[in-house]
Amino acid sequence: MLRSAALELAASFRLAVEIVIEIGNVPMHIQGFPGGCCGIISELMGDYFNTLEVGEFFYVCGMKEGASHAWLEVDGLIVDITGDQFPDRPSIYVDTPDAWYGEWEEDIKHLAVHEPSAFFYGEERRFLERVLAQLKSRESSFAS
Repeated sequence: MLRSAALELAASFRLAVEIVIEIGNVPMHIQGFPGGCCGIISELMGDYFNTLEVGEFFYVCGMKEGASHAWLEVDGLIVDITGDQFPDRPSIYVDTPDAWYGEWEEDIKHLAVHEPSAFFYGEERRFLERVLAQLKSRESSFAS
């Protein structure tokens, strides 16, 4: 049940992110989505998901060979919508950790929250608001 709910949420969130980026006027560090913005996208997505009472989503950042990658975890499941920045990885991964995630050494893990002290907090919060508006408009169009 949690896996299917998380997969639906992740797919909807990713689509909304893609639409907002296509429209334009997004923070520079998000423009290359999915590349190079896994941290902020995971943080924003987790911050939002934690308001939905589906589960407790944690932000995880792993290190491997000097590189980093970030994703969410909830009750043993990984929720990753930026994995396709790496070769042969899916755009959306919601499942128990596979061997690829096992190669990453966990560096940071905490409750997913978008910290107001973040340097680009204002820009990122406006971006998230646009993503959420996109989600809401899609929900409205499906309801009618």
